[in-house]
Amino acid sequence: MSTFVIVLRAVSLLDFAAPLLLTIGGRGRKRSRGGERRRGDRTPVLANFAAFGLFFAFLAAFADDAEGLAALLLALCGCLLALAGAALVLWSRAELGSAWSFVPMADQGTGLVTTGPYRVVRHPIYLGLSMLATGEALAFGSWPAVAVVFSAIVPTFAWRAWAEERLLVDTVGERYAVYRKQTKMIIPHLLRGTIGISAWISEAAMPDRKALVRVGISLLLLAAALLPLTCTVPIRNWRTGESEVRPLPLVRGGPHVDRPSRVWIDTDAACTGVNGDPDDCFAMLVLMSSPDVEIVGISTVFGNAPLSVVDRTTRDLVGRVAGSPDIPVRSGSATALEAERTTSIEPAHAALERALERGLLTIVSLGPLTNVAATLRRRPDLADNIGLLVLVMGRRPGHVFHPAEGRNSSGILFGHGPIFRDFNFSKDRTSAAIVLGLAERISLTPYAAAREVMVTRQDLARMRGGPRAAAWLAERAGPWLDYWEEDIGLPGFYPFDALAALYVLHPQQFNCVKTFAWIAEDDRLPVPWRVALGSTGLLVGLEADRPQITRASGSVTYCGGVDEGLKDLLVDLLTRHSP
Repeated sequence: MSTFVIVLRAVSLLDFAAPLLLTIGGRGRKRSRGGERRRGDRTPVLANFAAFGLFFAFLAAFADDAEGLAALLLALCGCLLALAGAALVLWSRAELGSAWSFVPMADQGTGLVTTGPYRVVRHPIYLGLSMLATGEALAFGSWPAVAVVFSAIVPTFAWRAWAEERLLVDTVGERYAVYRKQTKMIIPHLLRGTIGISAWISEAAMPDRKALVRVGISLLLLAAALLPLTCTVPIRNWRTGESEVRPLPLVRGGPHVDRPSRVWIDTDAACTGVNGDPDDCFAMLVLMSSPDVEIVGISTVFGNAPLSVVDRTTRDLVGRVAGSPDIPVRSGSATALEAERTTSIEPAHAALERALERGLLTIVSLGPLTNVAATLRRRPDLADNIGLLVLVMGRRPGHVFHPAEGRNSSGILFGHGPIFRDFNFSKDRTSAAIVLGLAERISLTPYAAAREVMVTRQDLARMRGGPRAAAWLAERAGPWLDYWEEDIGLPGFYPFDALAALYVLHPQQFNCVKTFAWIAEDDRLPVPWRVALGSTGLLVGLEADRPQITRASGSVTYCGGVDEGLKDLLVDLLTRHSP
């Protein structure tokens, strides 16, 4: 879904090509014979340009995430509004012909344009540009940019319209006064006329206006249609999503980390449907089936699904694993943590607090860090009792998660999409910053490691022939596998969260390094991805790579690679040891 949002946002950006066509089709503004040319104040024009500069800055800085149905609907509505605005600009420009200019200018003795959109409003170009900017802001989910439209762009358009109309009244006189009375307002109570452009030209100065409109709209539609073809460009960064960064010195099976046998699982399990990846359930089943660890509790958190769905899925899985019904499942946070507000104490927070009070604990976090952060914010002294905190998040600077990685020509966007976020981090950045600042023994099992393990249809068939819980999980993983085969174009899916469980049980299978992580703006991320996905990330690199300004930073063990046999080990654990 995020890929379609990105495409819609790109199309809405292309709609701004319409104003660039404003200077096309005119023969140059000619002075009327015997007429007096007058020029108006250019200050409103400069103020309007400054407002647009502020708008684009806010658009880039405050773009919302590209995931979810709400983002898709906003992008679709915004793109359509932007297209409508661009079409109105082109239509209005065609009506003006060669009389159009950026700055107020008037000649005596010319005719007044009252046809086309000028029959309804006096300044339709400004209306179209306002629609275009509003649609752009909606498509990017940037509410600060929407605020700039109505607090800066619209008022400066009103200022420009007022300056133009004052010049027109002085130049044309009664004819324009009559036109003002006959024309409706666009935004009531803002300006007696409204926002836009009005001008007057003779009938002879308006040739080929219909052709100009057709050409402009055709160019916009052609650009939108050809945009997906850019995904076929053979550029490594565009095809793989990775930027060139200094490699980390990963060590096979190292470095050593202490792993307390008491384990707490924090999950956002959905485990069903196209958008409900089953990897949380893979991880929980692996850990619950192992005799080497003691599961002292499971907490649920929002993320892959609403909290009620996560609760139900987790309890369902626990009930299907023989010997596990005694494992307590506690409901946790339903929304992200807010730094300024006191968080209510959920059952999961209190239970995790008690578990930490009893001694060292390994916490396997499979979702957003909200529960862990809420507990540590209330009891920071308990951070010392986190013997190991395993997180499924983190990336190298400039890395965009692109599963297809140019390895196929099937799937959507010619094998280029979709694009994934660093999901667990992006769902609650505040909690990630709190945990990174308080916990000292953190290991990351990121996307970079998960992409080396692929669960295929043959693996699910093997699970269906296994124990009851494994067969149940294989059935629920089917739609997720279908999605990867059809939309991503790969023969299997990456079991992201399952690697966190495998790391706890078999760390020797991972290639890791002790290094640094920080939360900051990713200046290596290409600008389109910053706008579409957000520029802040949980970034991993050498100490020399760490920027001076960060939201949080700390030492971590980063496991960016795995041994070849890890997938077989995963399936063996699911089918051989599951009760």
